This record gives sequence, structure tokens and C-alpha cells, in this order.
Amino acid sequence: MSAVLVSRYQPVLVALHWLLALMIIGLLCLGFFVLANMPNDDPGKLEILVWHMAGGMFVLVLTILRLIIRLASARPAAVTRSLLLDRLALIAHYGLYVIVFLMIATGWYTGWLISGVFAHKGEVLPNSFAVFPSFQAHAVLATLLASLIAVHIAAALYHQFVLKDGIFRRIWFGQRMVVAAEK
Repeated sequence: MSAVLVSRYQPVLVALHWLLALMIIGLLCLGFFVLANMPNDDPGKLEILVWHMAGGMFVLVLTILRLIIRLASARPAAVTRSLLLDRLALIAHYGLYVIVFLMIATGWYTGWLISGVFAHKGEVLPNSFAVFPSFQAHAVLATLLASLIAVHIAAALYHQFVLKDGIFRRIWFGQRMVVAAEK
């Protein structure tokens, strides 16, 4: 039986990876540094909150698309040749998907619980979102996601500049060599 080996991820996956990276980091920054510091009675908070939630829904669509394409397409071989490190990388990558999906679910549910967020009928936001367990979960997941992203970036930089294994070539645009290999 023959398998397909590739030198890089396919361009659609690469584009989705970097677009999602920018969007997720942007939404985390918006949540941590803007929304968290804005009082709920600020009239501008509702508009920013709607944009934050719309961005989350867009991330959901793109993440599902990326996951489908990733599962259906050929991927480059593992870089490390270490069973432990390869398994940790797999757990970390799928962990990112799981946490992103949970973040979106808890954010959506919190938004659904808060009356008037999408309706713009003049209702006021509650004094604190912390009264909603789904928001508390959203906040914990945001911290976990930010931490996992930091570890992901540190691992990529370690691979690129310490191990010098050219890991960024795999998840960047360029000639994608496809070779049939015997298993």
C-alpha cells in the first residue's frame, strides 16, 4: 500500500492557520484588554461585545473548515522522530481545537443568556458577567488557550531557531512536493 508524503501543508490550510492565529489572538486581546476593563454600563461595550461574538462565530466556521481539510489532506511527516514529542505535539494541536470549540460554545451560551446583546433594544447589560457559570468557564478557557498558544509559539521558535529543522517551511506558502512512498 502506498502513502503520500508532502513537504508542506496545503496552501488553504496554511492560509487558514495564519488567519485563525491572527483572529484568535485578536479576540483574546479584545477580551482580556478591552472588554474585561470596560464597565458593563459603558454604552460602547455592547457594540464591541457584538463584534467579539461575531468574530467568535467566524472563527468557528473557519476552524471547522480547517479541521475538515486537515483530516482529509496529506500532511508532512512528523519532525521530531521522538514518539513522546510527536504525541505531545498531536495532543497540543488537537487540544487547541478542543479549547477553541469550548471557548466558542461558552461564549455563545453566555451571549444567549444575556438579554439584549444582539437585539439592541436598549436593555442594560448585567453588572457583571461573572454571575454566569458559562462566562466563568469562558474566562478560564481563555487563559488556558492563551497559555497553550504561548507554548505553541515557543515550541515553533525552538524548532526553528534551536533545532533548526525548518518547521516554518511546513506551515508557510511555497512549492509543495508530493511524493508517493511505500509503507
